[in-house]
Amino acid sequence: MTAARPAPVGLYHLLTDFECPAASVRVLRMSGEGDAVGSHVHRRSAQIYVALVGSVAVEVDGVEHVLHPYETLAVWPGSVHRASPVDGEAVVMNISIPPLGADDQLPVAAPTGTEDPTLPAGGA
Repeated sequence: MTAARPAPVGLYHLLTDFECPAASVRVLRMSGEGDAVGSHVHRRSAQIYVALVGSVAVEVDGVEHVLHPYETLAVWPGSVHRASPVDGEAVVMNISIPPLGADDQLPVAAPTGTEDPTLPAGGA
């Protein structure tokens, strides 16, 4: 495993962080009490999310997918994504190809304004 691993994006418990030359694997536990993988994007790595325990909602580019145990979902480089438990605790594995580097997990800030973007500024 390389010395520089990605910093967590969100609040979760990292159970496994494995890396080999072809891929990296992370297993995360989210308790359901505010735990979630925050919105982020990868420039190089594709990821495969696998629900292991409980159900997890994975949002990719604004579309929510609910994964039940042993269901999978691919997330391609450049896609903004996040994950959260549906009910109670969830354990999810994500496999990154190529291995997820410390510089390839970029947080994405949530929009702060609630104004209708089709209206002029100030809602006039």
